[in-house]
Order: sequence, then structure tokens, then C-alpha cells
Amino acid sequence: MLNDAEIESVIQPFVERQQELNNFVINQIAKSVREVGSLSKEDVRRLTKLLQIGANAQLVTKEIANVLKTQETSAKRMIEEVAKVTYKDAKPFYDYRHRPQIPFEKNVKLQRSIKAVGEQTANTFKNLSNSRATGFLVRDLKHPNVLKFQNVTATYQSIIDEAVQAVQNGILDFDTAMRRSLYQLNQSGLRKAYWDSGVTRRLDSVVRMNILGGVRQINQKVQQQIAKEINADGIELSAHSFSAPDHEPIQGRIFTMTNFERMQSELDFEDIKGHKYPSMRRPIGEWNCKHFTQAIVIGAHKPTWTDEELQELKDANAKGYTDSKGRHYTMYQCTQLQREYETNIRYAKEGYIMARNAGNEKLMEEYKAKLTDLNRQYRQFSKDCGLRVHRDKTFVPNFLQK
Repeated sequence: MLNDAEIESVIQPFVERQQELNNFVINQIAKSVREVGSLSKEDVRRLTKLLQIGANAQLVTKEIANVLKTQETSAKRMIEEVAKVTYKDAKPFYDYRHRPQIPFEKNVKLQRSIKAVGEQTANTFKNLSNSRATGFLVRDLKHPNVLKFQNVTATYQSIIDEAVQAVQNGILDFDTAMRRSLYQLNQSGLRKAYWDSGVTRRLDSVVRMNILGGVRQINQKVQQQIAKEINADGIELSAHSFSAPDHEPIQGRIFTMTNFERMQSELDFEDIKGHKYPSMRRPIGEWNCKHFTQAIVIGAHKPTWTDEELQELKDANAKGYTDSKGRHYTMYQCTQLQREYETNIRYAKEGYIMARNAGNEKLMEEYKAKLTDLNRQYRQFSKDCGLRVHRDKTFVPNFLQK
């Protein structure tokens, strides 16, 4: 059964590649803004210069397509690797039932499931490559207090147009005119628009959600296949530190197939030791759940977790941290707040790089001050909670503060 570290190692390369793409696009726009800002009013009217800026926009569009195509291929390969590990872990149950385990490559039903889930997960990246649905939430020039979604090409053009106008009009100095637009560009990040709901989400978040969904789905498909072949009569849930409160009481427990189905159907249920649980609204494996299932033969399986170990996990989570104002946080809540700090630190670093590429000294100083404050708060909060600082989660390529 996959553990937290293994799941994260599968997901993180996809997310990091998406973050690199986000930085590439924003910094290409920032460099073009700097180029416009270095021109005189007469120069900015020259068609050759604007054509060059247009070529930069084409470069951005091409890079997005190339990255997403690579991600699509990697997603299919990742799904197969996860399925292979999950299938291999079930070997002891085949032995217990005295049934041969069909070699992975020759299990036709399993290969069909792998292909289907692989295609579905890869389609995430095909959908993201839809140029209409990928872009930024940016300031409407006609209504400065309104944010609107624009695809990458339109965003590129609107920000360059605004830069050109700033040079031509000379009403404000160029850096001041562009600072707000560049800041909003960085805060937005590359996003996916959902036209039916009007919601937009950052691409790195969409990719994380969908890759995790693919891992869950292939695990479920493989477990279902294993259950049929070994005549499994139970399900064991994985367990991890600092679980969300709704799933904490049941993590690491073993359930009969019937009770597991009741759990997933929002009915009252119980584990094989007779512990009873009320219905849950959030099924296992859905809505950002990190837990995984393993199909087992109850009589042949030694529980992965003892009652004492599971209680220790609960106690450690509940102990948590109480701040100077008397507010108590469980360790689960502490980790959620830590993720927020890490995200904001990355955004500040990305913003600093963007401002540097745009040649906007004032914006660089603003991001530098913000980053200093965030790093101080992050280190202190982590220390107070007894959590280690995750430098890897705040890492941004090409960040070198001057």
C-alpha cells in the first residue's frame, strides 16, 4: 500500500513542472514589459518592435503546448507504475488462496483498467492545452477594480498594450503604471477556467488534484481486480499522521466488504472489531482524501496498525499547539497553515523574479520585504508547532535574491 511519502513523490514532479511553466510564462511577459519601458514614445510606435513582442507571445504559447504534451506522456507512465506496485503487494493473498497471480503484463483485465485510467488522467493535460481555457485573472483596464479571466495570448497583449500606453501618455512614470498589473499577474498565476461554473484554479493545483485522483482511481481499479481474483472479504485503510478529523477515527482499521460499502454509501458502519461509526459525508479516496484501501483476506492478514499505534497518532494530532492568544490548533490544522505559508513564500519569490525581469525596482523591494516577513512568520510558526521547515516546498528555481 502506498504511503504518504510515496504518493508525494509521484505527484510532486508534475506539480513542479507546472510551476516552472507558470514562471516561464510570467517572466516572458515581464521581459517584454521591460523592453517596452526602455523605448521612447517614437520607438514604441515602430511596427518591427511590436512584431517582435508578438513573436514572444507565440514562444509562450508553444512552450505551454510542449510542456503539457510531456506531462500527458508522463501521466500514462506514472499510472502504470502505481498499478504495478499495488498489484505486486497483493502476492501474499494469492499464495494464501493457493491461486496463481497472473503476471502483470498478461493480466488483460488489469491492463484495460490501466489504459482507461491512464487516458483519463492524461486528458487533464489535453484539456489544459485548450488555449481558451488557460490564462490569467487580470485587471480590466476599463474597470480597474474588476478582475477578468483572459487567455494567455490576450493577457500578454493587454499587458503590453498597457505598457505601450504608459510610455506614450507619460501621465505616470512607467514603473508605477505597471507595478499593479505585474503584481496581479503573479498573484493569479496560470489558471484553468471552468466555463460552466465561472470558477478558475491555478494550473499547479489542478494538476495536483488530478494526478492524485488518477493515483486513487488506479489503486481502486487494481484493488477491485485483486478482490475478485483472491475472493477478498475485507478492506484495510491506510493511516498517516495528522489526519483530517472526519477520517481519523477509521484510518488504519479493517472492514468487511459489506461495511466498507456502507461507509462509502453514507450509512452507519462498523469495523471487524465491532467498533461502530456514524455515517460520513466524505467517502474514502475522494474530496482530497489521502487514504488508500487494500483488498485483503481477513484471516490471512496481519493488521498493519495496532490499536495502540492508532491511538498514538490521534493523541499526537490532538496535542497540537496553543498560541499566545489561547487559540488551539490540532496538528492537522498546523500542517494546513504551514502549507499556506509555503505557498505564499513561493508566490513572493516568483513575484521577486518577475519584478527583476521587468526591471521594476520598487516592486522588487515590495516582494523582498514581504518575503522577509513571511519567512520569519513561517519559521516561528513551525518551531512553535514542533514541525520541521520544508525548504523543498518553498523552493523556486532561479531565485537568487540580491
